[in-house]
Amino acid sequence: MKKYLLILIFLAITFLSFADNGNNVNFSIQFYNKKIYFLGDPVWIEAVVSNNSASSVHFKVADNRFYSLDFKAWTETNLRINHTKKYTIERSSNKPVFFRQINLEPGEKYGTLVELNDFLEFKNPGIYTVEAAFYPDLYTGNSPQAVKSDRLTLDIRPALSTPYLKEMTNRKTGKVIEPEPIPPDEVVAFTIEARQKSQWDRFFLYFNLEQLILKNPERGRVYKRLSEEDKKRMLKTFRTELQEEKVDRDILTVPSSFQIIKTTYTPFEGKVEVIEKFKYSDYTEVKKYIYYLERRDKYWQIVNYEIQNLGTE
Repeated sequence: MKKYLLILIFLAITFLSFADNGNNVNFSIQFYNKKIYFLGDPVWIEAVVSNNSASSVHFKVADNRFYSLDFKAWTETNLRINHTKKYTIERSSNKPVFFRQINLEPGEKYGTLVELNDFLEFKNPGIYTVEAAFYPDLYTGNSPQAVKSDRLTLDIRPALSTPYLKEMTNRKTGKVIEPEPIPPDEVVAFTIEARQKSQWDRFFLYFNLEQLILKNPERGRVYKRLSEEDKKRMLKTFRTELQEEKVDRDILTVPSSFQIIKTTYTPFEGKVEVIEKFKYSDYTEVKKYIYYLERRDKYWQIVNYEIQNLGTE
């Protein structure tokens, strides 16, 4: 009985050491690496305990964060968002809860990253208010003492319906990426970097595929005889074959590094010379790519290219 009483006293002191500091101990949440969120995206939250008091603060942190943290969210019409099935199962299980004892000295902080989607089930786009609760002595299921955080506003936009839109969307602005009136050297650098990252839609953004078809005499003759509808189909097929690396493989080879060495252009035509290196297991192949560009409206497009072998390193 005495041992049990001592345990209860210790637990009370542990929590009081956190709570008695009042406003000098702060629990806050913030978005980690905040971006434009679309339905289905992971939303990472950083939860931070800060000790602004003059004394040490003690609390527990469970290995399973469901026993240290909880989240609530409301829609603009004050409808509560349900917890996930995973959260509900974990919270109702009888498994032992493993934890660490944390001691924060004055001025120190303790932070942890959690995925909000593990706690809450967002089924629809919308604007949500999010609030967190921290349990200094863990969640016990029997009126646990909790410390509430500040509130965040979470804007979740409709899901992007296709892989194309996902790849072509700027995650900082939420806008679909479109050609920009950038100079020829930047067009070429953008295109090569997109190929290095296997971002096909970005890679094709400044390519004039029709001109690439016409540069091949045999392919060009076939293309010129087609109707407008058949031309569109041929362009689509050509793009697919490029992406599958069935044709024009020399422009699709991924360089390990590149350097633009010369750029010349008039108001309507441009030429960009690039040294591209291709690293293999026991040697590096060096080639000079010459990209030819034409200005259509206010955008530069790649219409042709040449390749010169410069040997190996």
